[in-house]
Amino acid sequence: MSVLRFALQKIDFLSEWSGKLISWLIVALILAIAYDTSMRYLFSAPTIWAYDVSYMLGGTVMLIGMAYASLHKTHIRVDIIYTHFPPRMKTIIDVVLNLVLFFPLYGVLLQKSVARAIWSFDNKEFSEIGFWRPPMWPFRWMIPVAITLFLLAGIAWVIRDLYLLKKGEELR
Repeated sequence: MSVLRFALQKIDFLSEWSGKLISWLIVALILAIAYDTSMRYLFSAPTIWAYDVSYMLGGTVMLIGMAYASLHKTHIRVDIIYTHFPPRMKTIIDVVLNLVLFFPLYGVLLQKSVARAIWSFDNKEFSEIGFWRPPMWPFRWMIPVAITLFLLAGIAWVIRDLYLLKKGEELR
């Protein structure tokens, strides 16, 4: 059991560390948007890079933050029916839905995102949205990294839920 606890602690540490580290990108995002807005409205000189930077930074924060949100159970739930169930039933629902929906969906997303990231790097893909046209491969590689972190957090969650169902106590 100590190996399992050690693995879960490492997953939790990775989720916590990545979420806190990546949250600092929000500062960069705010600065980029504020700079572009100031240049646009005060000096009539908008930047060519702010749009690309803003969706890449915003996407990175949101995607990497999924594991952090999962660790702290701050993700959004549809609680219309779920809240009326007793705790044990909620745990069973969580395990079943994770096994049936979460892992297959994010497994496929991971597979597709890795293939797209490899393609992006090999073909020197660049953004076709803005005028700046930065390379896309760093952003494309961030997606499978984020999905991997989220899947690890999901694995930890399911292991803890299964332990709770079996032993009647939380595994920390």
